[in-house]
Amino acid sequence: MPAGRPGDHAQPGVRPPDRHAPERQVVRTPNGGEIHRAPNGAIREVRTPSGAVIRHSPSGVRQVEIVRPGGRVIVANATGHAGYIQRPLVSHGHTFVQRTYIIGGRPQAAIYRPWSHGGRDYVVFMPHHYYRPSYYTYVYTPWAQPVSYSWGWHARPWYGYYGGYFTPYRVYPSPAFWLADFMIAATLESAYLAQNATVSAPPVTYNNSTALSPEVKEQIAAEVRRQMEQAQADQAAAQNAPPPLFSRNGPKVFLVSSSLLAYAGNQECPLVEGDVLQLIETPAMGAEYAEVKVLASRGSSCQRGTYVSVRTVDLQEMQNHMQASIEQGMAKLQSNQGRDGIPVIPAQSLGTVKAAWTDDLQPDPAAQSELAMAVREANGSEQDIINQGGQMPASPASGATVSLGMTIPEVERALGQPLSTVDLGKKRIHVYKDLKVTFLNGRVSDVQ
Repeated sequence: MPAGRPGDHAQPGVRPPDRHAPERQVVRTPNGGEIHRAPNGAIREVRTPSGAVIRHSPSGVRQVEIVRPGGRVIVANATGHAGYIQRPLVSHGHTFVQRTYIIGGRPQAAIYRPWSHGGRDYVVFMPHHYYRPSYYTYVYTPWAQPVSYSWGWHARPWYGYYGGYFTPYRVYPSPAFWLADFMIAATLESAYLAQNATVSAPPVTYNNSTALSPEVKEQIAAEVRRQMEQAQADQAAAQNAPPPLFSRNGPKVFLVSSSLLAYAGNQECPLVEGDVLQLIETPAMGAEYAEVKVLASRGSSCQRGTYVSVRTVDLQEMQNHMQASIEQGMAKLQSNQGRDGIPVIPAQSLGTVKAAWTDDLQPDPAAQSELAMAVREANGSEQDIINQGGQMPASPASGATVSLGMTIPEVERALGQPLSTVDLGKKRIHVYKDLKVTFLNGRVSDVQ
């Protein structure tokens, strides 16, 4: 099929006929492991006997998840340098979920309220503190005059890497638009660092048809205002209430924060960080998937205008990331008020009120070493499972095979020289006639 059209129902403007993931081929190995492949043979998950799940996205991004006793969950990227440690936290008689993230090499704690329904577990972001009610109103009220602001991103590697996809506004009519740019930038920078991209990674080229349009950015700014209203409501929200995602007044626009799979009918449709989605209708309380429209796409697989199904759990994680980024932006807006072109904020709108649970948040000091250890454990088990479960099919024409962990010279001996290559520093992609091989740190991490 042509690139960017995973199936007949993935064409822009055409809705998929159903909402389910395609059937995967599952191979069970003698040691109790499992290999889950997509219909095209690409590995999507490897499950180890100890309970680790290693997920492979079509873009080559790899994630490790391990569940420990006592509700402790470890989620890490392929290198173990980014991710989080999740565990229960009881504060003031309520049970929450704490995550310790590694940000800039340092552990930082975030808190969420749990909610389970239909056999699925959701976590809903909770702020460390609340702002005065008038500050939320200030955020979506137009400034007296449009504000010119310089972010100083041009010298940063992540900004060059994403090229012309994201361009900040030259002037801002209200704080909501300023926060929209802050949120987009925070999402792209976080994803860039989590994927371990390097300064040598070449920028991605975009054109007017693929770059983030002013119309879509306006919809993101409108979502920021909706999030402000939700943040005000959360101050009095019941701890056992469903996530706002299932409310008619809940989020309508989502910014994809990390690579994941959507589905058009029974075909895969990969989404990547920076893609923008619009919820078609509020999902039913027990829904596993929700239908969305792709408003903007950084990749070529899920084209703009495509209707796809996304797991509700994934949408909730997107909203969590958006809310956390907006909270950071609101703090920066207050600290910058009266400087760099930002108007002075009315005195009655300044200041914060600490949330009751904030003092109970304590980052896990050993989070970084725990992430690294989990990845080493998963990597060793995964390779054993792959060796037991058979190699990954490669080129139908040559009959050759490749497997996870093979080096670049080993693959080239098996398949020959690629038609083209994409060098992204630590990540490298070799394109052959019938498949695409992704290498991470010189070894095969995925085959499509």
